[in-house]
Amino acid sequence: MNVMVVSPFGKSVLDIRWDNPSLIGGNTTYSVVGVNVYRSDASDRGPFRRMNAYPVSGTFFRDYTDIVMVSKEIIPWGSGWQSKGDAPNAARWTLKTRYPIFKPRTEGVYGNASEDVLVTIDGVPAWVSTVFGQTGEITLDTSVPLDVRDDRNYPSPLPTESSEVAVTYYTAKNILYTATHVDRKVFYRVTTVATAAGSTTGFIETPLDQTMPVSEMQIEQLDYIWREAMRRNRWILDQGGERVKLFVMKVNGVPCMCKGEIDPQTRAYQKQPSNRCQVCYGTGWIGGYEGPYDILMAPDDVEKRISQGITGRRKEHTYEVWMGFSPIVSMRDFVLKQNNERYSIGPVRRPTNRGNVMQQHFNIAYIDPQDIRYSVPIDELLVSPNLPWPQTRYPYRPYRETYDRQTDAPWPVTPDAVIPMSTEKANEPDALENRYRTGTGENHDY
Repeated sequence: MNVMVVSPFGKSVLDIRWDNPSLIGGNTTYSVVGVNVYRSDASDRGPFRRMNAYPVSGTFFRDYTDIVMVSKEIIPWGSGWQSKGDAPNAARWTLKTRYPIFKPRTEGVYGNASEDVLVTIDGVPAWVSTVFGQTGEITLDTSVPLDVRDDRNYPSPLPTESSEVAVTYYTAKNILYTATHVDRKVFYRVTTVATAAGSTTGFIETPLDQTMPVSEMQIEQLDYIWREAMRRNRWILDQGGERVKLFVMKVNGVPCMCKGEIDPQTRAYQKQPSNRCQVCYGTGWIGGYEGPYDILMAPDDVEKRISQGITGRRKEHTYEVWMGFSPIVSMRDFVLKQNNERYSIGPVRRPTNRGNVMQQHFNIAYIDPQDIRYSVPIDELLVSPNLPWPQTRYPYRPYRETYDRQTDAPWPVTPDAVIPMSTEKANEPDALENRYRTGTGENHDY
């Protein structure tokens, strides 16, 4: 309870504080051993990953960028080399470290200079030509310079199969981007861990969807007045809002090789993945987007026009909408309407009360069908293809009181499960009962 994220006024450092869970009345029947801290860099819905290796027994956790030294890592001859100078043209000696290479005393900047590493061959320092920190690749210098002191050529030291090659470098044990990245959305969730005799692991933990997401944006806790205002705004969307699916662009994960079209070094220097890739969909991360999340947003109330350009005619449809506080959206996310039209999200404005996001306002623009985002698949588990007519699909509603909540998760983590539900009313005969495609019609008649 009372989880807060505060800044100690340092770059790439955040402090998470909470109340002692063993003092809460509902936990008196458990033997609490500590808490687990989870972080998401994408949205308040996740994906979340655990920050601590063992449960934290105190009431404080500091999340910061931790750059550590890897001293004298041995490079095996069989598996540690990308090339061993045996190429017919442009023979190269390139080794690969176990972890990515970072510059020391920085906020997660990759190493790119020979001064960032130290390579020794049988204890003798080797000459380094290039360093590519993202993949941990180090290329040795194979030049034969002329020493003007004695007018002799001294070749650079190169390894053999029996040589011991060691590398000393810095890597990131943890990276927290708060100052060096634009519009970084960092959210935390804290769970309680207790011992449980009947569990397979011996421990029991609070379900992640039962924990409230918190961020550094929240200066103070939300009071009941603004909470009621948010609930009434949600009621407005329940009555007249448009039900769409939201896709949040990934900001981290497994880098995409774009089917081999772009190697990691070229992608790092060009900063542009392939816009035709069917794996990352132009985002640079495998999967491309998180979601879909079922949301309600303001309805369409603007004109559509056809414009003539150098590439032909296209439909222009841009208008401003607003939605609730969750999930957090940003530019380059997109929404999917029920008629399969897809709209890109523009700049986002988030009205807040003492740091608590209450609404999100943004412009959406129509995406042409030739765009790669039309290839993003829709999870068929969320949209039942065999749903017979007439029935109603209810998405998750955190503030709706007209119907019983379909899930006991007050703060969902994964995409919302769209629950098929018949429009069956016990107090209405089947012959006279009205049928609707959405829950809005039931709001009017029942």
